Amino acid sequence: MGIHLVILAGDGLTTHAQISQSGVVKTFAQPPAIFMKSLPIVCIVLLLAGVRSFGQEKYRGGIVYGPKAAFNISAPEGWVLDNEAGAEQGLPCVLYPKGSSWADAKTIIYAKIASTQYEDVDKFVAIAIKEMKDRHGLPKEKIESGKTRDGRSYFINEYPATKNYSQWERVAYIQLPKAVAYVVLSSRDESRYRKDCPALREALKSFAYLEPKSDREQH
Repeated sequence: MGIHLVILAGDGLTTHAQISQSGVVKTFAQPPAIFMKSLPIVCIVLLLAGVRSFGQEKYRGGIVYGPKAAFNISAPEGWVLDNEAGAEQGLPCVLYPKGSSWADAKTIIYAKIASTQYEDVDKFVAIAIKEMKDRHGLPKEKIESGKTRDGRSYFINEYPATKNYSQWERVAYIQLPKAVAYVVLSSRDESRYRKDCPALREALKSFAYLEPKSDREQH
């Protein structure tokens, strides 16, 4: 059986425009800050690889809990999940390739739940694009779509690097009951981005919605 750890991991529930690795990954650019919100978010990490490989494997899976929603997500093959490295940036669930770290990985993935004021995925994305366009430019919208492990629809927008923002990013958006989840892949350069972008699709294959604790306790 796996080992379950419950760790409070940051207080930011925002659009992805606010999220930054600044202060941890100095080579990653810092996006503009919008929709500041201070709400608790918890990540339960699941050690799937076994105790003996703990130091090397980190975690393969985790559960992200927010006030209105929760979801499972697992690291793709060759990646690990970390619920500590991004905590100071309000990122309770970050992933990076094995053999690297949050501080030096050329590509990272993080999973979040949008602020509780956003319950509709289309409205959330429209506002995020509007707020980010001066720095990020306009994205390539809905370059991919598919289904999560539990059959929920997602679509992916691509945010190419610009002269003002050096990251290559793609973001998957998932509509949940009364909430919006999103999973971001961010790379330092285009060649690495092209190589690593399938990892986002693989992570989404493990994604599954869970009812928040408060809802489950009422049943």
